Amino acid sequence: MRWQTYDANKWLYPDTDIALDGTRDIVLEAARGTSVGCQILWEELPSDAELSWEWVSGGGEHSLRSEAVEMFQLVDAKVSENTGPDYSTVPVGTPADYVTRLAPFRVYDALRPVGRAFRVGGSKTALYVCFRIDEALPPQNYLGELSFEIGGQGAAVSVRLEVFAAVVPQRETLALTNWFSLGNITDRHGLEKNSEPFWAMVRRYGEAMRRARQTHFIVDPGLIEIRKSVEGSYTFDFSRAERLIKLFLELGFSRIEGGHVATRNGWEDPRFVLVYDRGVEATSPEGYAFLAQYLNAWRQFLADKGWLDIIVQHLADEPIEQSATDYRVLSGIVRKHMPGVPLVDAVIDPGLDGALDIWVPTNRDFERHLADYERIRSDGDTLWFYTCWNPGGHYMNRFLDVPLLKTRLLHWGNYLYGLDGYLHWGFNYYFKDQDPFETNNPMLAPGVHSKRVPAGDTHIVYPGEDGPWPSMRLEAMRTGAEDYELLRIVDRADSALAEEIVRGCMTSFTEANTDPAHFRRIRRRLLEAASAVQTGS
Repeated sequence: MRWQTYDANKWLYPDTDIALDGTRDIVLEAARGTSVGCQILWEELPSDAELSWEWVSGGGEHSLRSEAVEMFQLVDAKVSENTGPDYSTVPVGTPADYVTRLAPFRVYDALRPVGRAFRVGGSKTALYVCFRIDEALPPQNYLGELSFEIGGQGAAVSVRLEVFAAVVPQRETLALTNWFSLGNITDRHGLEKNSEPFWAMVRRYGEAMRRARQTHFIVDPGLIEIRKSVEGSYTFDFSRAERLIKLFLELGFSRIEGGHVATRNGWEDPRFVLVYDRGVEATSPEGYAFLAQYLNAWRQFLADKGWLDIIVQHLADEPIEQSATDYRVLSGIVRKHMPGVPLVDAVIDPGLDGALDIWVPTNRDFERHLADYERIRSDGDTLWFYTCWNPGGHYMNRFLDVPLLKTRLLHWGNYLYGLDGYLHWGFNYYFKDQDPFETNNPMLAPGVHSKRVPAGDTHIVYPGEDGPWPSMRLEAMRTGAEDYELLRIVDRADSALAEEIVRGCMTSFTEANTDPAHFRRIRRRLLEAASAVQTGS
């Protein structure tokens, strides 16, 4: 029985070999109010053995309690094709110097929560151990060990955890949203929609989002029951939307995203249609009649519940130049009936001045149209960014075949460019019949069906037996969000130092040092600087 510990910012693979001189101990650094983890790879285990573990504290007046230690078994997922240099994927065998491995391969990503004992299911397994650092813990070194028993054999992994004085606040300053599929929550867990077990599962998904410090949540228009009378008037029942909103606010989310009111039937169509009825153009008289009633009712509902000051509203996703004129008309309609509510959308065309309050270009489009977006910012609008099935190549994204550290550095990019938020469409948007453990490059959609989605883009959690399983990528996004808050702390006292720290890791969304050892040295500087600011030393 052998083991080796690995940095949490480095991918592990089922064929990773344990080095004879590999690290066997755990040494970590953390700010208070955060979590920090590492991976442990085991091999030469007794066949189909049971593994049990416990945390043994080093003692002392202040010690790390066992409740603060989480254990997950890493489960591998298949990558069939590599990400393309711009978007989508490339055929197997295509050279790609920006990926970690050439496809096909398997990589450990899914995190299966385990109790104090579980069956490993083979002679090799990998674990992810996470330590939750309470903000009240005194800053000092904490010693202990993880004691393992596997098939009657014992092993002890020593742990030294250095806790810094810096405290990451519970209330986030970085806006984060991942869109989630209620249909997949129903289907993947065999639940009846809107049943009590369904809502219990929705809570688990919300908890997984909040684990990664997600602040915003989208309200699926399908939650709103709409009835049309013979005279053409509409009534709206927001009771299911209300249940979702109350649940997620209770979990600690701080902002509501109103779901999109319009869409396009074809990517290059110049006119938008209603989400409610794709046969009706949104800015036609019939479309306006619906939107006027819907938006007034939605606004009144939010006002009655005291939620009007925490709503941001989507119009239609990813407007392009061909649909820009219609989008402006749509924006005017929404502004008329929801005055004062910030409008937000992922955008392709930067020439929509006045139509939005929160602009969300991809990180690539932001850099390509930097002058346009700086003009937009100077006019008083807010900038976020998003990633999806693009950009590919050397750009930072959260695919399964790019360096894991790039996923964490996405939020360092938030700080570097002053981008106040991040959006992704795929929390659990597995396609129909897609097994996210075996199929990670499904065909995208009608109209672009010849293109495949890069590995992992559809999801950042996995449908586990009893709920969503997080992933190494979700953990990377969480730790990146915590790093962002530390950078903001340093920025308040010395913005030049904060920028210097960031540039020690990345200078753009394509230029980054992804060596985990280098990152650890830079992050230590961040921990020291944030601690100095908060203690006044």
